[in-house]
Amino acid sequence: MEMNSRRLSKDNTYSILKQKIIDSELEPDQAVNEEGLAALLGVSRTPLREAIQRLEQEDFLIRQPNGRLRVAPLSLTEVEEVFQIRSMLEGHIARSAARNATPGDIQRLTQILDRLKYSFQTGERQDFVSYGFEFHDYLSDISGLKTFGKVLGQLRDRSLRYCRYVSLHGDWNTQADEEHLKILRRIAAGDEDGAEQAMREHILTSLATALEQIRHIGQA
Repeated sequence: MEMNSRRLSKDNTYSILKQKIIDSELEPDQAVNEEGLAALLGVSRTPLREAIQRLEQEDFLIRQPNGRLRVAPLSLTEVEEVFQIRSMLEGHIARSAARNATPGDIQRLTQILDRLKYSFQTGERQDFVSYGFEFHDYLSDISGLKTFGKVLGQLRDRSLRYCRYVSLHGDWNTQADEEHLKILRRIAAGDEDGAEQAMREHILTSLATALEQIRHIGQA
């Protein structure tokens, strides 16, 4: 029981700290230290140090030559690489989803997009991002492309960090909800080529918006 509690505490500390970086509660390039993070999270140093080590390995935290820690800065190069890879992988996922989707899947995807559209119209930017990722995650599930999904999973948090940052400090283009709807229509029609093309175009448009906003914000 004690070992399980320790593992739970360690994993929770890692997840919560990582989420604060993704959500920009800990801002890009912000200096941090163990004492401050321990107080912020309300944890002891042992699980915190293990969490920090994992996040250093994932490049969410950077250890400087003097030993001090900083939150990883935003990188235009990284965001471009992440979204370019996503466009290729998720294009194939959309193609496969168009082949596999059931009427129940289409209904579920429609419900997600209804919530996405509402959050966009009401200015709930972070909810808009969350529903967008839920839409993409659902397509990955029904595609049946498990290896694609695993690779995307490794990029998900990095992509989510940039999307949340743009939503926090800027905004997405007004066509974003229409792009999701176009993808859904192609999938519902069983149009594999159209679904793949619509998905690739959507992600590359999102990339262009992210690059523009990050340059404008001046953090990269």
